[in-house]
Amino acid sequence: MEKKRALIIHGYERALSVSQEMLGHAGTGQWHKLIELEHDYLCEIDRLRVRDEQITLDSERQAYKKKILAQLLENDQQLHLLLQQRLDELSQLMEKSRVQQQVSRAYSATSAPMGE
Repeated sequence: MEKKRALIIHGYERALSVSQEMLGHAGTGQWHKLIELEHDYLCEIDRLRVRDEQITLDSERQAYKKKILAQLLENDQQLHLLLQQRLDELSQLMEKSRVQQQVSRAYSATSAPMGE
């Protein structure tokens, strides 16, 4: 039983480590690395959900788990903000591209010889 409790805590520490790594990649714009880690993170969270239902932690470990969960939530919020900023950047790029295409079409239409 003690080993299972230690495994749960180790799983939370591993999830926190992956979460921090994901946040670092998002902060540096390494979106492909973030996506690669997301699968590992979600799998770890799923494993923890199953283990958590089977084992009750003592009060010291429960307090430590709560501390890790608070950090996971904070990382998630920061990651959400960075992803929203990236989405906004991509939306602006798409809008600029759309405007450029419209200008290009308008210019092409006005510069075409008559009768075409």
